[in-house]
Amino acid sequence: MHRLFRVLVSVCVLGLSATAARADDSTRIAFDSFTPKSLFDLARERRAQWVPTPVWGDLSLPAGFAGPVPAIVLAHGSDGVGPGLQQWVQAFNGIGVATFIVDSFAPRGVSSTAADQTSVPAAANVMDAFQALRLLSADPRIDARRIGIMGFSRGGTVALQTAQLPFLRAVVKTGQAFALHIATYAGCSQIYTSPNVTRAPLLNLVGAADDYTHPEPCEALAAEYATLGTPVETHRYADAHHAWDSLLPVRYRADATSGYACGVIRTDIPTWVVTSERTGQVIPTDQLTAFINACMTRGAHVGRNEAAFQASREDATRFVRRVFFGQ
Repeated sequence: MHRLFRVLVSVCVLGLSATAARADDSTRIAFDSFTPKSLFDLARERRAQWVPTPVWGDLSLPAGFAGPVPAIVLAHGSDGVGPGLQQWVQAFNGIGVATFIVDSFAPRGVSSTAADQTSVPAAANVMDAFQALRLLSADPRIDARRIGIMGFSRGGTVALQTAQLPFLRAVVKTGQAFALHIATYAGCSQIYTSPNVTRAPLLNLVGAADDYTHPEPCEALAAEYATLGTPVETHRYADAHHAWDSLLPVRYRADATSGYACGVIRTDIPTWVVTSERTGQVIPTDQLTAFINACMTRGAHVGRNEAAFQASREDATRFVRRVFFGQ
């Protein structure tokens, strides 16, 4: 585990303030974000609905780094920041890439959203990711042209949503975008799409035995991104349940909520028309919560699959090497 240090170094850029610290092995950085009430409020820049929220992240730089280095923003899942993320810190630091673990829950007084995904708006995680991108882009230790994002479960959904230009342009006004996206056992049953994506390379990692988010919806969404010009690579790992990189063995989570049984619910970002892909029904936005609650299920298996973790680590580091270093 990394030791956490804090010293007072103020960074201000385009209204984004941060308190940062240099450390031997890690840095905790506090930075300004917002909590939009919904993705609609984010996309439509309804800034009166963006509640200012200070959050933080942990920056780990590769040993002996020289000059600006690429970085990966790590977006956690429904159980918040856990020790398993250090496996990915070590994997990326080991190939010369910095990591920045963003904590979207603890600063908002929440430890987990597994039992109630609405306890933190999904838009908050997306906002935090974009604010982290802005923060790192202004850090002289980081190469602003090579900042990617990797997310897990709920964070995997963020890794996909941050490739949507309407979301990006609502928050980031200075031309930055994530240079790559890695979605890991993401949730893709409720999707927000447009014809306009960044076209940054996408790596989609899914588990064949995932009975929480299930592999098929994200495979279909990744294929859709490919039709829009995104270089896409998908890997499905045999016998892998949700959270195959967890440090805990496979177990049944009775509290886990899933919208998979509802079928894919698509929101078209430009028009904000919400459609059930299973039935073709247009769902009025004021009826969406009731629609999802009527078909939501509870209970799923989560836990480690060592073979899947080793394979996904190799696939992810190879992908990052290719995109960031041309290897």
